Amino acid sequence: MYRRTHAASHFGKKVVIDGLKFDSMKEASFYQLYLKPSGYQFTTQERFTLLETFPLELVKLRQTVYKSDFVVYDKVGSIKHVYDVKNGYTEYAIDQKSKIKFSLFARKYGIPVEVVVMRKNYFNVAILGTTKKVKPVPMVNINYDWQDIIR
Repeated sequence: MYRRTHAASHFGKKVVIDGLKFDSMKEASFYQLYLKPSGYQFTTQERFTLLETFPLELVKLRQTVYKSDFVVYDKVGSIKHVYDVKNGYTEYAIDQKSKIKFSLFARKYGIPVEVVVMRKNYFNVAILGTTKKVKPVPMVNINYDWQDIIR
């Protein structure tokens, strides 16, 4: 039997908390520990079009969409953070397709996707696909700007 060993083959258990649906326990924990107490407005599973449907002679190429785990908005309604919760930063935890979508998202919307890995009393956050090597930064709340990760 063929066994898939990439990120798309590892699906978490779906969870419902406070009427919100999460794709994994790690996402639910991130919501409970960091988003809910933050006071910021946020959405879950928000869809962003990265590439529109494209006509190609006799066929159309499908649009490419990125679905975020969480989008956090600042007090004036601008996007403050776009979070994607993962199990780690390896190629097994984050597949190539996701990395490409993160890059397309940043180019189109002018803000990077922040990849979150949950830990017991904090979370690590990193921005992938940059020319400058960025190590994961430990955080205990979401009161920071994404630029702080790079500085």
